Amino acid sequence: MVLPLGKIALAIQGAKSIKEMLPDSVFVEMKKYVDTTVQSAIGKMNLVGREEYEEQNKQLRQLREKIETLEQSAAQTQQQTKNKT
Repeated sequence: MVLPLGKIALAIQGAKSIKEMLPDSVFVEMKKYVDTTVQSAIGKMNLVGREEYEEQNKQLRQLREKIETLEQSAAQTQQQTKNKT
């Protein structure tokens, strides 16, 4: 679910208004709860870091190159076999 920017701005404005009405201790506890909930949701997303992504991308490129080389070799072998018969 993606909220339009206008609704996000309205939500932020509402949150600021609520914060002003609450004692600091309640705000601190709410912030801890929200932070924990967000971190938990992010953890469940199976996200990878930039370094891991780059490494996997590098390995994928290397595998593609090997596959292309093997395909060319197989095509040459097949052509040589056809030429012999």
